[in-house]
Formats: sequence, C-alpha cells, structure tokens
Amino acid sequence: METKIIGHRGGVKGYPENTLVAFKKAVELGADGVEFDVQLTKDGEVVVIHDELIDRTMTGSGLLKDYTLSELRKMSAGEFFSPEFKAEKIPTLAEVLEIVKNLEVINIELKNFLLYPGLEAKVLKLVDQFKIRDQVIISSFNHYSLQTVKKLQPEIRTGALLMSKMINPADYSFKRGFDALHLHFLTADQEVIDKSHFMGMQLNVYTVNYPEAVIDLMKKGVDMIITDDLEMALEIREQNNNS
Repeated sequence: METKIIGHRGGVKGYPENTLVAFKKAVELGADGVEFDVQLTKDGEVVVIHDELIDRTMTGSGLLKDYTLSELRKMSAGEFFSPEFKAEKIPTLAEVLEIVKNLEVINIELKNFLLYPGLEAKVLKLVDQFKIRDQVIISSFNHYSLQTVKKLQPEIRTGALLMSKMINPADYSFKRGFDALHLHFLTADQEVIDKSHFMGMQLNVYTVNYPEAVIDLMKKGVDMIITDDLEMALEIREQNNNS
C-alpha cells in the first residue's frame, strides 16, 4: 500500500501554519490529506490553531480559551509569518473542512491538554455535517479524549499520539480500541510498524521534514507521513514510484 503524504498544519513551505491560505495550497499541490489542531474559544467555537497561547502565531497575547471568536478575528493569524499574510484570520473548523472536504485523509488533532468540555462532541457533529466520517482520523496526546470520541462515535478512526519511545505501543493502543499509532518519526522502528500492522492498526509518523527520513519511512511501510514540506515528500514518492 502506498504511503500517504499529509500536510502538517497545512504543510506548505512559505505559508503560515493552520491558515486557510495554507490549506488551499495543500489541496492545490495534491496532498493526500492534511493534519491540523482544534481548540475551543471562550464562546465555544471550534477553531484551528496549534498553541494554547496565541502569542506565537497571532497578534495578541494569552490563552486562546480566554477570547471569543469575534475578539480573535480582530487579530492577524498570518502576520507572524510574513506581512503579506496579515489579512489571514484564525479559521473555524467548518471553514477548514469546506476547503479540505474532498481530500482522502483529514487528520483532526484534539489539542486539549487544557480541558475543553464538549470539544469531542462538537468536532464529531461537524464531521457528520460535512459527511466526511470515512476520511477523518482523530488524534490526540490526550488519550482520555480519544476514549470519549470512541464512546460517542465507535466507527470513527482514532490515532494515539505518542512523543517518547514507549514500551509495547501497539499493545497499548490496541487494548484501548484505537485504530492507529501516531509516532514521532524517530521512534518508528520496523518492529513497531510491523506489529501495528499485524494487529490491524495504522502506523503514522510526524513531523518528517528530511528527504532521507521520508525515503527510509516509505521503505519501512508506514501508512502516513505527516510533513511540513509537502512538495518535497510528494516529489520523493513520485520518484520512488517511477524508479
């Protein structure tokens, strides 16, 4: 099976992360899918942003959860990257799904180290509104949250995000009813890849930005490569298919 190439927060070099302009470009480039992070605003809107603090990517300061959507919309979500993207605003999940709804893979990461009551239900409601349940995989470092997703929607695919090299990660994930492991690419050795596949789970890796790593992981048979450099990864896969 061919390894899927997924744009991390959009994944297009030269474009600000988690912005509508980045997701549009990812679709244009022919990505198999995109990965992005969701959190809740003060007034309960599902928005796409990575950090809990808005300081790094927005023209404001403090915790995202302390602002309403209308307050956040007054700030730029692209100026941090370049003045040419000053007009970019923080996108809602619905706005992003409208752009990426025809992609093969839509990886929604629940960014909920902070507790966002109701986030799982709100995300699943939008997934069903867009009729994209078969394309979506929901991942999180908060595995309690993934268990909540499974209770609400048993058929939806879930991916357990892990940072460190864990003992028996495939066993851990399988026992909890998850459908995939999402590993840091440096921790994805052949043994864990093969065991995950043997147990009927996907093995997906993040964030792969080096050509040598893309080549190696494709040879090892990972299911998805999540990258900040879609063009590089797509080109390598094409060369590999033509060789």
